[in-house]
Amino acid sequence: MPVGILSILAVTALHGTITRDPHGTGYALLAVAVTVGVHPAFGRRTILSVGVSTAVCVVLLNTL
Repeated sequence: MPVGILSILAVTALHGTITRDPHGTGYALLAVAVTVGVHPAFGRRTILSVGVSTAVCVVLLNTL
């Protein structure tokens, strides 16, 4: 069930990003890729992978 909840969260967050800021779409997709890479690399720790990808997205959106 947690995978379903995270999937719904990801879809709604990406939909909001794409509709409000089309230039941020690439950054959001990069954050998703970071989540997919970090999650198995660090022992499938959900909080760590979501936290790292959120930080990556926020840094990219605010610096570039």
